[in-house]
Amino acid sequence: MNKKKKESVTAKEIKALLPFFIGGLALIILICVPLMIGGIGNYTLITGAVAGTLVAFINFVLLGISAEKSLYMGEKKSQLYMNGSYAVRYIGTFIILGVLMYFKLVNPVTALIPLFIPKIAYTVLALKEKSEF
Repeated sequence: MNKKKKESVTAKEIKALLPFFIGGLALIILICVPLMIGGIGNYTLITGAVAGTLVAFINFVLLGISAEKSLYMGEKKSQLYMNGSYAVRYIGTFIILGVLMYFKLVNPVTALIPLFIPKIAYTVLALKEKSEF
């Protein structure tokens, strides 16, 4: 018999939030295209949405991996590890997006909006679960 490999919590969370990341990107692009056609914005609206979504997704994946690793550490070491992980992830996020904004490769608004997708997704999922009771 083949034993199914146990799926990690991080993988389950990624699968649960992936539709929100894809939907958020599609929604931002759907809003940006008419703005670009109307001459209000340029290609940086789209590049900002794509870059922001990728950075937010990678940040979320790294958070999950860090959280799973911290489970096997002692309390103090785990807390230090998670605080360090938090700092590195957010510093990396702002360096990447900051450099892209500095060189005017992305629109700041469309690059920053996707960073809120996990919070929005968990709020929607919590409201959905609450309404099922």
